[in-house]
Amino acid sequence: MTVAPPIPVAVKDEGKTARDPAAMIAVRGVKKRIGGQEILRGIDMSVTTGETLVIIGRSGAGKSVLLKNLIGRLKPTDTFNVLQFSGGSRLLSPTSLAATPQNVGGALALIDNLKSGGGTELEAALRKAIQIPRSDFESRSIVVVTDGYIAQEPGVFTLIHDNLNKTNFFAFGIGAGVTRYLIEGIAKAGQGEPFIVTEPGEAPAAGERFRRYIESPVLTNVSVSYRGFDAYDIEPEVQPDLFAERPVVLFGKWRGEKRGQIEVTGRTGQGTFTKVFDVRNSTTRPEHAALPQLWARSRIARLSDFNFGRNDEESAREVTTLGLTYSLLTAHTSFIAVLEEVRNAGGSASDVNQPLPLPAGVSDLAVGNPYGSGAEPGFWILLFGAGSLLVIAVRLRAGLCEH
Repeated sequence: MTVAPPIPVAVKDEGKTARDPAAMIAVRGVKKRIGGQEILRGIDMSVTTGETLVIIGRSGAGKSVLLKNLIGRLKPTDTFNVLQFSGGSRLLSPTSLAATPQNVGGALALIDNLKSGGGTELEAALRKAIQIPRSDFESRSIVVVTDGYIAQEPGVFTLIHDNLNKTNFFAFGIGAGVTRYLIEGIAKAGQGEPFIVTEPGEAPAAGERFRRYIESPVLTNVSVSYRGFDAYDIEPEVQPDLFAERPVVLFGKWRGEKRGQIEVTGRTGQGTFTKVFDVRNSTTRPEHAALPQLWARSRIARLSDFNFGRNDEESAREVTTLGLTYSLLTAHTSFIAVLEEVRNAGGSASDVNQPLPLPAGVSDLAVGNPYGSGAEPGFWILLFGAGSLLVIAVRLRAGLCEH
């Protein structure tokens, strides 16, 4: 493997050579063997610069440690910004800043001064972050960091899905009180991995893994096309940037003969990248038998699980059809266990109260109270007091009238 500074390369369809200012490091002629098998040969790759936008609620101890690890170790060629959301949105800077020691120090001081607490209106904060002016030569990543409950705004996942071709989205949750549905939904809509730690002490190690996961964008503006190969129902619909730790993964169907080509294109730090795969050379293997179910699960997740894309009668019918066709559990289909042998011939049964443990760090207040549903007890006390005063007033008035 040869490591070298960026060099001029031929850019496809431009008829000239160009050096992209986003190129940070380039490797040429990479070779890799595992045992006696060569798995990489003559691979050229460059890592582009990145823009990191961090969206946080009011800070807590766990988040501060993570953000110091994330922002404090940005490369000098990177840019960054910090947006706080808690009822409103507050930006560190109208435009992203270069990751100089002075700018990073100012951001870390801001994080230290944030008060602990939760945040709301995430969708508005995401929209504000997406609208920040950006460079065409950088890979933009928006990182949502939270250690508390956030309202499950239905538009968040759709917003991420609709902007995935120009922005990468990641989420990191710290503590037992995080909204896991939201963190996992952001990861699913953003085609990434959810990061959740339940103990603040685990944050440094998990934060380091998270930093490595998002620090090396390799290919931006990724697109996939098919020539002479009839592919359809491709999941996901759009592709995010390719990172060193996050590959391009596609699920789809094809009809007709196994021939033609799949072309993957994108932009590297040195220009346009193109890779063509000949379908005829692909091999069907027994271990690929689960691919139809994986495709169906991916489509169901987009249509139903996280409600991005659309959520109407048409999608409900499609999800139902997918569940029945591929024998999958969905919001509209279920598995039914049929037992032929009658175990309780007499028909008598006893009710048993089964205690269930609460998740670590969750208060008993999450269970409810002995008053059942309805208004809070304080309201009834006030109502009873007001009624008593009214009765006393009526009786006093009646006594005065008699005199």
